[in-house]
This record gives sequence, structure tokens and C-alpha cells, in this order.
Amino acid sequence: MIRYSHVSLLIPCTADSAATITASLGAQPTRIRESKSYGPREGGGWQESMDYAWMLDSPKNHTEADPTARLYALAELIERFAPRLPSLRPRFTPWVDVVYHIVPQSPHGVTGEFDWLRMPAELMRRYGGWDLDVSYESFWFDHPEWIRPKQTGVLSRLLAPLRKTGANKVASHRSPTPGLGSIAPVYRTLDSLPGPDFRV
Repeated sequence: MIRYSHVSLLIPCTADSAATITASLGAQPTRIRESKSYGPREGGGWQESMDYAWMLDSPKNHTEADPTARLYALAELIERFAPRLPSLRPRFTPWVDVVYHIVPQSPHGVTGEFDWLRMPAELMRRYGGWDLDVSYESFWFDHPEWIRPKQTGVLSRLLAPLRKTGANKVASHRSPTPGLGSIAPVYRTLDSLPGPDFRV
């Protein structure tokens, strides 16, 4: 299940320069995104800062279309002011940002789910002609009703006796070297420990 997504033309900026981008492109953004971040402070510690981005969203959301269709719809918007994009560089660096926040369909975990992005050659040529990179990221989160299972699996139960005795059982014996009188440990690996017999 998708809990959040965006397919957007994204242009990092400052609070003051967002208006410059709007005027240069002759297009209104969907929003000016504000995000808080932390960085090292000179002399030690951390300091808070605000980052801004001019964003124009695809007119189609994730309930209406897949990422490819949303990219096509966004391209139709960009087409209107694409000749003016070079005027932003090198001061600004626009790109296309595709982000999905996903949770499994079942609260019991992922069940054969996957996400993917298809970029037809014609669509790549359009964005490439505008010198726009396309970034795709998907972030997976726990299902809101997910509960850690209390019952352990079969393998965990089989290995439980080994965990109790320790993966490396240590015995000791007196060093055979005369005069040292020290205790040298002897390590036994998992291969040497008794375990369940899986032979039929």
C-alpha cells in the first residue's frame, strides 16, 4: 500500500529565490517545500537549518496512475516552459524527483510484493532533451497494524538449545608448556556441537 508519493519537478532553492524561479519559468509551483535538517556546528555540536525546494507535481496521483503515466503527465506540464529551463542554470539545478512511501499490504509482512519503474525510450528522450535527471526512491515502512510475532519459527526452536549453551563453548586445560602455569582456552565451534539429525 502507498501511504505517500510524489512525482515532481524539484528545484532546490532558498526562501527568497523561489520567486525568481517562478518568474524565470513563467509557471506557478504546486508548493514550496520546507524541510528541516541538522548539520555540524563550527566549534562542535549541531545546528538546525531549513531547506527549500520549488516543486511542480504531476497532475496525476498514485490512485490514478502508475509512476510511468505520472511522468508522462508531468512532462506535458514541463513542455510548456521547457525552453526557459536553461536560464536557471548554473544557479539552480532542477531534476525530476519520484518518491514512494510504501507499507506491506498485509500486517503480517511482505507477501510477494515489489515496486518498479518503467521508463520508455521516448520518455527518456524527452527528459534527457531538457537535461533533467530522474531520481526514483521507494521507502518501505512497517504496516500500521504490524505486531512482532510471539511464536518463534521452526529453525529458531531447533537452534534454541545451542544458544543456551553458547555458540562457542569454552573448556580450559592447563598449558602443557613447563613453567607457564597459565590456563589456555579451547574453543569448540558450532560444527563440533551436537545438533538435530535431519536425515530421513
